Amino acid sequence: MKTLGLIGGVSWYATSVYYKTLNQLTNQRLGGSHSSKLLLFSVDFEEFSSLQHVGDWDAVEKMLSGIAIQLEHAGADCIVMCANTVHLVADTIRQKINIPLLHSAEETAKQIVCQKSNKVALLGTKFTMEHPFFKDRLSQLGIETIIPDEADKEYIHASIFNELTKGIFKDETKNKYIDIIDKLKSCGAEGVVFGSAEFSLLLTQTDCPIPIFDTIAIHSEAAVDFALSK
Repeated sequence: MKTLGLIGGVSWYATSVYYKTLNQLTNQRLGGSHSSKLLLFSVDFEEFSSLQHVGDWDAVEKMLSGIAIQLEHAGADCIVMCANTVHLVADTIRQKINIPLLHSAEETAKQIVCQKSNKVALLGTKFTMEHPFFKDRLSQLGIETIIPDEADKEYIHASIFNELTKGIFKDETKNKYIDIIDKLKSCGAEGVVFGSAEFSLLLTQTDCPIPIFDTIAIHSEAAVDFALSK
């Protein structure tokens, strides 16, 4: 079994779901008492959120690249970043390491194609919804992406940083998200990409009027595929 190098803490709630999912998937595949071989570097989320909100992506990239290099030197066979927004700098990180970095958007795009969906809604931080790094990966496989209107984007972004990344999950917020997804469905969305890892802690498939593409589940499945490959 290969060793996965996880960059977590962005937020630690999402990282805990990654950790649980990776171990569950590994055990389902191998049985017995098997679990994943993991190296986890968990960061201080405050440092990253502050840099993100002032747009200092160069500093974010340098910090993450340094961590990825440390994980590689510690014996990781690939890098898994346990958050979507930080994939904005994934291409640069890839140039600085000698092991694969499994990209959340690339793996999600493959799954959307498998489900034969042509048009999906993308929810996440404003960075994820507005920057091209996620949408471009979908577009490369012929998938059209739509995002919420400005007011809904602001609501989602604020709720992620003020509630979800702090472990606050309100029914009021959940219902607002369902309303937003309903609007996107009426605009032609055939599925919704959960582009923030905390969403899976707020909403389930039974809550949503269209299929969910849960990036934690998809990304984790791809990571376990890699870890168990020969």
